[in-house]
Amino acid sequence: MKVPENIREAFSKALKYRRAVVGTASKGGIPNAVPIGVGRFIDGETLCLVDNYFLKTRKNLEENPYAAVTFWVSEEKEGKIVTNEGYQLKGRVEIQTSGELYEKIKAETKAIRADFPVKAIALLRVDEIYDVKAGPTAGRRII
Repeated sequence: MKVPENIREAFSKALKYRRAVVGTASKGGIPNAVPIGVGRFIDGETLCLVDNYFLKTRKNLEENPYAAVTFWVSEEKEGKIVTNEGYQLKGRVEIQTSGELYEKIKAETKAIRADFPVKAIALLRVDEIYDVKAGPTAGRRII
């Protein structure tokens, strides 16, 4: 599924302020959610997350290769935090620990933070997009 440009831009903004979370579940259905700090869209359909410190997340993805990534863009207005937009992306994930794309993402990540380990990349092919901003459309599928 093609992810609209405004949603891809929102992900970049959210990541900048560490307002992004990836959710997974084990084969047995035990949930796990962790903040993410490194990632980007590699094309219009695939979100790349860098496995720096995934532990349960990585194990879950190996057992059950589906994930949800939730992110939001907020700002302070009149002393209150206001969420301007927020989305949840769901899809199947492929883990890569070698290859041309892995090496490229690893080099880019190391250029930003040399101390980050890059154990793998998780490629989430987006199948569904939901609105998570408060209001009448919260929780509804957008695409």
